Amino acid sequence: MTARQQAIFTFDELAAYLKVGKRTLYRLASHGEIPAFKVGGTWRFRQSEIDRWINDQIQAGRKKEVDEQPKSAKHPVSSGRAVRRRGQTD
Repeated sequence: MTARQQAIFTFDELAAYLKVGKRTLYRLASHGEIPAFKVGGTWRFRQSEIDRWINDQIQAGRKKEVDEQPKSAKHPVSSGRAVRRRGQTD
């Protein structure tokens, strides 16, 4: 393992690293939404796991964006053929 994989953040260090408030970080950790563990009742975070979690969040966000696209954006209608509605005349 490299030194970077072995790096352990304290609560304050990770809040600064992620640029989030301590309240947000505490909520994420206490609900198990971010990889964390306690040492003597104090939260600790392994940097390699946090970096992996960040990448997972990015991938999940990209997948969500694709899934939320309008159906027409996913499967565009061929521009070479017009669709006529019932009762419509030229």
